[in-house]
Amino acid sequence: MRRILIVAGALLLSSPGLTLAQQAQTLPATSRPPDVPAAHKPAFGLFDFGYRAEDISGDRARYNRFRDTRDGLYVNRFTVQKETDNWFARGFASNIGYRDQRFGGSIEDIGRLKVAFAWDQVPLFISNTTRTLHTDRGNGILEVDDAIQRGIQTGALTLANAVAQARPFDIRSRRDVGRFDMTYTLNRDVDLLVNVRNTQRTGHNIMTFGLGTSPGLNPIVEMGVPTDDRTTDVSGRIEYANARGLLSVGYTGSWYENSIPTVRFDNPLRIDNINNGAAVGQAVLWPSNSSFSVHANGAYKLGRRTRASAALSVGRLTQNEPLAAPTSNTALVAPTLPRGTAEAQADVRSVNLNLSSRPVPTLWLNARYRYYDYDNKTHHYEVRALVGDWTVGTVNRHNEPASYTRGTLDLDASYAPVDFLTFGVGYGNEKSDRTYRIFEETTENVWRATVDTRGNQYVSFRAKYEHAKREGSGFDLHLLEEVGEQPTMRHYDVADRKRVRLSGMLTVTPVQWLSVNGSVSDGNDDYTSTGFGLRDNDNRAYSVGLDLVPVNTVTFGVNYGSERYTAQHWARSISQAPGTAAWLAQWNDPNRDVWTDQDDKVKTVTASLDLIKTIPKMDIRLSYDVSDGTASYVYNLRPTQTLFTTTPLIQLPQVKNEVKGSRVDARYFVRANVALGVGYWYEKYAVDDFAFAQTTITALNLPSAVYTGYLFSPYTAHSGWVRISYLW
Repeated sequence: MRRILIVAGALLLSSPGLTLAQQAQTLPATSRPPDVPAAHKPAFGLFDFGYRAEDISGDRARYNRFRDTRDGLYVNRFTVQKETDNWFARGFASNIGYRDQRFGGSIEDIGRLKVAFAWDQVPLFISNTTRTLHTDRGNGILEVDDAIQRGIQTGALTLANAVAQARPFDIRSRRDVGRFDMTYTLNRDVDLLVNVRNTQRTGHNIMTFGLGTSPGLNPIVEMGVPTDDRTTDVSGRIEYANARGLLSVGYTGSWYENSIPTVRFDNPLRIDNINNGAAVGQAVLWPSNSSFSVHANGAYKLGRRTRASAALSVGRLTQNEPLAAPTSNTALVAPTLPRGTAEAQADVRSVNLNLSSRPVPTLWLNARYRYYDYDNKTHHYEVRALVGDWTVGTVNRHNEPASYTRGTLDLDASYAPVDFLTFGVGYGNEKSDRTYRIFEETTENVWRATVDTRGNQYVSFRAKYEHAKREGSGFDLHLLEEVGEQPTMRHYDVADRKRVRLSGMLTVTPVQWLSVNGSVSDGNDDYTSTGFGLRDNDNRAYSVGLDLVPVNTVTFGVNYGSERYTAQHWARSISQAPGTAAWLAQWNDPNRDVWTDQDDKVKTVTASLDLIKTIPKMDIRLSYDVSDGTASYVYNLRPTQTLFTTTPLIQLPQVKNEVKGSRVDARYFVRANVALGVGYWYEKYAVDDFAFAQTTITALNLPSAVYTGYLFSPYTAHSGWVRISYLW
């Protein structure tokens, strides 16, 4: 902090020509901030620059997860614009030279043509404390030094000694996002719109792959896996609109290209392939694919305050990449693939119809129907199963080209008997038909009621109650048996469920300078026929706050919020080999049931104070926020349980995390278009998570797993800056 204050003082005393920029959220990207008097409106641009210094102890990567706050000269924003009676042009740049820099601009021939473009860099800093035994050789090849593999295989080297030789490795990736948008007005009623978006992602990401189940031969390996892919989205449409209606016809295409579709990685424990022991593993990543759709939508005003609209879309998704080799283990006789490429294809159709009417001023009616059809036409695929990369299985595996259709009907009505008070009722029905799921069809009926006091300047109250019931039909027990699940196991997204939701919001403004607000929500999901899996969950939340503006130059706000989520999951523990008599006895023994009570809580506090010219020529902004979360997972057993008869059940410790932050930003206007600023950020993250703690990761390194050492680590960060804002 001493260094930050020294730098801040020196730069405030130095000349503007020697400094460059900071602070990403104090000045809007307009020609002038709201606090610059109109008489001094700058004509062409904004230059906001300065210097930042920071002091971070702990997890630097988590603090800079999606940003780049390194020390140094900093151009926060540079904007140039020009406007005449016939055209307008603007260009901007921010965070120049840093990993989160942005550039863009627009030009408009007013009433005829508008073109806008932007380029964003989005960093992802995962860890700067990780270590790895693997070296990235390019093209998805991750190698371990042959001497390490041979030494561990022969016993001349222990895994513990090998892990000690792991090299430090920052795990980062970056997205470069380019956008181009154009609107061309052919005449008063017809517009042509074109949108292009290109996203490229490069770097590394943490992934974990298993080579097998034999700890002495096939470990679990965590690595920084290379990433290099690109997504290009193009859409175009022509729109016709007049006072009565709208008609639009267009095309949308998307292409995803993965330059590293497969990753091959060395087994640190051995250098030779044998049956039940692979020297090299492989994993298939996301394959290149494409999709397109043609669509049309229209709307038309009917008589008596009624409007109808419709949207239709037809498209196709395809993926025909070469299939990866069944195994990288040369000691195995790999099964023959039924074909060389995926030949994956799905046709998609959707319809959206809407009718809205207000036959009298106090009554509003709305009906909406949506239909979606995902028709998977991928050809059948069957091959002899591989058990990882270490042995050939005894059964055949085949693909399941899942398809589904979904139809949703919503009917709503609202009635306003008096001013500022509206009552509403609604009904919804959703019917889904799926293939390769334990229920062929699910139907959900939803009833809802609302009350709203819109338009009242003193009191605003909104409340909504919703009751829903989902039921499945065509239950297929065979699908559960095929994957070795209990007959009462259910999948929560298709299981029978009763849902109740209640939410409300109240805002009271007794005087112009004071506003008090509160909100509450309560919900319960009860999975009525589920024996194993998610049985129920509850979520409750509330918040209270106030906004205070005692004078035009002072704004104060504070808010407190609380959220809680609880759930219960059931399972049955079986330790014997499948198919044996002992296994069957455990399979049918309810005394081996285990259930988990999950309880997640989050409490947040936010506060802000803005003093805009309260002190002449000074803007001061203060903010504080804290988020405190806890999560617990409590295991429960039947009183007649037979699992823990000699040793006690060990409960997991509670998970805790807390983030605190405060910010100060002050600016002094030397002139109406020149401001000197100073700021300070403080942020602290505290965490205690049993899954990603130092002791847990160290224990997992041996004997059957090799991890990078990625942790949930705390940090404390101080950032300070000085800056100059110049408008012309």
